[in-house]
Amino acid sequence: MGKYSFQIIPPHSGKVRQLRVEGSRLKWVLFGLGALVLINAFILGFNLFYVGKVAENRTAGETNEQLSASLDAMSRRADSLATIICDLREMSTLVRDKADLPPIDPAQYAYGIGGPELDFLDPNKPIILARARDIDRKLDSLILSAKTERKALEEAREHFEKKRHVLAHTPSIWPLRGYVSSGFGRRLDPFTGIWKMHEGIDICARRGTPVRASADGTIRFAGWYHGYGKMVRINHTYYETRYGHLDDIKVRPGQKVKRGDIIGTVGNTGNATGVHLHYEVRVSGRPVDPRQYISPEVVVD
Repeated sequence: MGKYSFQIIPPHSGKVRQLRVEGSRLKWVLFGLGALVLINAFILGFNLFYVGKVAENRTAGETNEQLSASLDAMSRRADSLATIICDLREMSTLVRDKADLPPIDPAQYAYGIGGPELDFLDPNKPIILARARDIDRKLDSLILSAKTERKALEEAREHFEKKRHVLAHTPSIWPLRGYVSSGFGRRLDPFTGIWKMHEGIDICARRGTPVRASADGTIRFAGWYHGYGKMVRINHTYYETRYGHLDDIKVRPGQKVKRGDIIGTVGNTGNATGVHLHYEVRVSGRPVDPRQYISPEVVVD
């Protein structure tokens, strides 16, 4: 094999040198240079990959620490929420007891938790993933518990609302200030002189004294009614009240009134021997003693 000549020319003035290499040796020289370049390239690539992995691991570690801190905060908030719901459960039990409602079945608190797994965490972090899933299940349980307590309190609220409605529509006050001149029961009729059932009480007061509704209700009748003279009848859902011998009527049929609203004034219209109010309370159409439905000394002025 022939020889190869290489000239080395300096960048500035100087002597040009010539190098001769045999062909067989040149092959091994080039092979060695190529191998050296490949080895250096491999080392450089490995260093770059290693540095990248170190940086990636450092970033993942920092993210993992931040995620762990966030999970700690979530867990503390879940515990605080559990305490609040526990207090709410005690309050709900007391309220339901006051409302005479049955206690919540303990089986309703045995919640079954299910649903999709959390998928926003790295599955290669099993410890953090397990903690996150535990918190997720705890929050699901607390949500179900809160819904149960809300339902329990809603039932109590509805119960008290019904009671409030009943109480508001139950006659309970004097319709005016005055004294009772004739009570409920059998008495001698002042016009016929025979014993007759007096279906209400007579309350004496000065003419024009305001007469008030003894409970919430709807005006069923307002006008002249046989021996009652000018009369107002109020429907209170479960009760009916009647106000007779009025001098003036202040309401009209179908009008809704509240306890204490003025419905008329005292007079002596109809079969009356003097100025007074004839007041009745009826249950299912049957007259009862109004005194049973009057709180002592309670009058709305």
